[in-house]
Amino acid sequence: MTLTDLFHPGVTDHKPQTATAVLPLTMAAAGQPLRLVEIRAGHELTHRLAELGLTRGVELKVVQDAGGPLLVSVRGSRIAIGRGMAHKLMVAPA
Repeated sequence: MTLTDLFHPGVTDHKPQTATAVLPLTMAAAGQPLRLVEIRAGHELTHRLAELGLTRGVELKVVQDAGGPLLVSVRGSRIAIGRGMAHKLMVAPA
């Protein structure tokens, strides 16, 4: 008898649901195509990021992560984003 049997009697084919991994931009690997899923920031920062082309649903890529600001490619441009700001950007693989 397994734990699954104890908590879910009658369930014999337990398959974990596959969910898209959402993580902060600071945790993403350089070179991986990403999609911006959520911006966890206030109105002013969200507006500033939109001015830079960072809006929900946009595809982007971390070009360089050398421990300081991230160099990000978005909409054909490269922009530098501080780590604090980048940590508020939730991304998923594109």
